[in-house]
Amino acid sequence: MESGTRVLPVGHDLGAFHVGDGVTAPVQQVRVGAEVFDLDPARFAAWTAAHGTPAEDGSVPSVTEDDLRAEHGAEVVADLVRDRLLTTAESAREFAEGHRLLPLALGLGNSAEYPWMFSVGLLYQPMAVMTGAMYDLWQWANLSPDLWSACEEAAESARRAGATEPEQTDPERMLAGAISVLPHLLAGRVTCLDVRIEGLP
Repeated sequence: MESGTRVLPVGHDLGAFHVGDGVTAPVQQVRVGAEVFDLDPARFAAWTAAHGTPAEDGSVPSVTEDDLRAEHGAEVVADLVRDRLLTTAESAREFAEGHRLLPLALGLGNSAEYPWMFSVGLLYQPMAVMTGAMYDLWQWANLSPDLWSACEEAAESARRAGATEPEQTDPERMLAGAISVLPHLLAGRVTCLDVRIEGLP
């Protein structure tokens, strides 16, 4: 992983876990694939920071490995990389073949004012907006073994339905769109990345 490359968090935040003995401090559990990692406050803070924070204009500034090292320490970042809790999409195809996209919020649909844009979030509380093609991918990608397969399947479905726009029918274009919107979805916590689970069809 190049130190100046944007990093992306991997894993599903399961919340705090208390042993219940009244003495031991709780840990924050994050699931990656079939494994659950117990993160101490320092590692959980770095993993959380990798999600990014939306700016006032709605953009999500890049978070790089250098940023995380400077703020949270090299050892903390190395541990997260080792445990597959951090990744990069520098090689789009390689990233997509090794990771899955999981929805974590409600699909809220579109609106009469902007019928081409779709919201996700909590009931009556949109947290992210995306195009129809990305909305479909967000909804159904978790049924595929990895993100690249999801893009291929979505493109094929669009072609069978009569779509002709490359953003809907070309899996490479669909993947590029997914990667471009991914920082917003991760920062809004409406999706999470998981690793490809071997053995799935």
